[in-house]
Amino acid sequence: MSKLKQYETPLLEYLSVNSIGKHRLLEVSDQIRDQNEMTSLLEPYDLNQIISEFGSPVFIISENTLRSQFKQFRDTFTTSGVNTKIAYSYKTNYLPAVCSILHEEGALAEVVSGMEYSLAKSLGVSPGNIIFNGPHKTNSELEIALKEGALVNIDNFEELNRVIQIASKFKNPIGIGLRVNFIYDTNSWTKFGFNIENGDCQKALEIISTHSKLKLDTLHFHGGTYVMDPNIYKYGASKLLAIIGEAKKLGIHPKSIDLGGGFPSGNQLKPEFNGQQKIPNQKVTYAPYAERILNQIKKEKELFDGKPTLILEPGRAIIDSPCFLACTVISKKEILNQGTAVVVDAGVNILPTAYWYNHNVQTPKEREEVVENLHPVRIYGPLCMQIDVLRDRVLLPELEVGSPLLFSNVGAYCLTQSMQFIQTRPPVVLLGPNGPELIRRKEKWEDVFALDLVPKRLRQPGHEF
Repeated sequence: MSKLKQYETPLLEYLSVNSIGKHRLLEVSDQIRDQNEMTSLLEPYDLNQIISEFGSPVFIISENTLRSQFKQFRDTFTTSGVNTKIAYSYKTNYLPAVCSILHEEGALAEVVSGMEYSLAKSLGVSPGNIIFNGPHKTNSELEIALKEGALVNIDNFEELNRVIQIASKFKNPIGIGLRVNFIYDTNSWTKFGFNIENGDCQKALEIISTHSKLKLDTLHFHGGTYVMDPNIYKYGASKLLAIIGEAKKLGIHPKSIDLGGGFPSGNQLKPEFNGQQKIPNQKVTYAPYAERILNQIKKEKELFDGKPTLILEPGRAIIDSPCFLACTVISKKEILNQGTAVVVDAGVNILPTAYWYNHNVQTPKEREEVVENLHPVRIYGPLCMQIDVLRDRVLLPELEVGSPLLFSNVGAYCLTQSMQFIQTRPPVVLLGPNGPELIRRKEKWEDVFALDLVPKRLRQPGHEF
C-alpha cells in the first residue's frame, strides 16, 4: 500500500486574466530583453553587472525613456491655437539629474516649497519659468518669488493678504495666479484654493480687482492624484473658463489656465484604490485627456485676449516609467497557509508606493520560463515590521537566494518620500549615453545622523559620535 501524503490545505486566490502572459507576467512596457539584460529603448545593460558595481538595492533610471516620455506627453497636448507649457512637478521626484534632463527638454519647474524653489534656481531655471504652488509659503519665500518674477498661485485669503502687502512695496504690478476648487464628487480636493460654490473664488477676484499692484495672469486647478477619469479635466477646464468670464466683468484678464497634474501612469492600483476601474491599467494614453481639455479651450478661446495658454503640471506621468528598483533575494520561507515567501534587501521605506500599487516585478530569466513554472510568491522587505510587503502573491519563477528582482514604474514619489527607517537609502544610477552613471551615492550611516548633536553631559567613555 502506497504511503499517503499529508493533507495540505489548498490556497484559494483571485488571479486576474490580465496578470498572465503566455510566457511571463504581463508588464506595462517591454523593459527586459534577454537573460540578465535590462533594456529601455537603446540602453541595454547587464543587470547583474550594475548590481555588482553599485550594490543592491539600487534605483536605475533610463535617460532615453525619460526624455521620450516627456516629449510624448508634451506633444499629446500640443495643438494649433493653444500655447501649451509643461511644468514638471518637482515633488514627484526632485533628483537634480532628473530635473536637469527635463529642463533640457523645455520643462518649466512646478514647486511647492522654498526648498524646491531654491533647487530649481540652482539648476539654472529662470524664476520666470517657475510655478510656485502649495498651501504654505512663508513671507520670505513669497517676497523672493514675487520679486524675481515667478508665477505664484495663491491658495487662501491669508496668503492673498500677505501678497497684497508685499506687492505694495513694488513699483510695478506683479503677476499672480489664483488656485480654485469645486465639488465634483465625495473626494474633491477642497483643501486647496478658493472654493467656487461657496463664493470664495468670486470674493478673491473682487479683492484682486481693487488692487492696482496685482495682475491676475493665471487660474489654477488641480483635481487630485492618479485621476483615471479624463472628464474631470474637462469639467475643470469649463469651470476655469467660466471664471475667466466673471473676471473680465471685473476688469481682470487672465491669459492662461493651469489644470495641474494628477495624470496616471501605467502602474496597477491595488483593488482598494482602484475605484470603478475593474482591470489593471496596462497602458496609459493621454489622448482622451488632451481631447477633452483642448476642445474645451478652443470652444471658449474668445475669452482670452490673444492666444490662450494651457499649463499642465505632470509628475507621475513623466517619471514613473523610466525608473526601476533592482534588489536581491536574501532568504526564502514557506509560510503556513500562505505558501512561498522571499525576503529581499529593499523595503517599503524606499518603495512606499508598494502600499497602493501592485508594481510589476520580474526576474531577468523570466522570459525563458513557461506559465507552468510560475507560482505565487509574497515578497517581503528587510524591515522589522510585518507590513513590509512589496508584492503579495505575485507569479514568478523559482527564486533562489541571490536572485535579482526588478520592480518597474517606481519613479514617482519613491525617492522623495523614502526614509532612513532601519536601512539607509540606496544609490541611484542613470543609464545614459556614457553608460551607467551614479547620480546619487548610497547613504552611509553617518549621513542619517549628520544633523544630530549629543550634549557633553550625555557622552559616555569611548563616545565617538
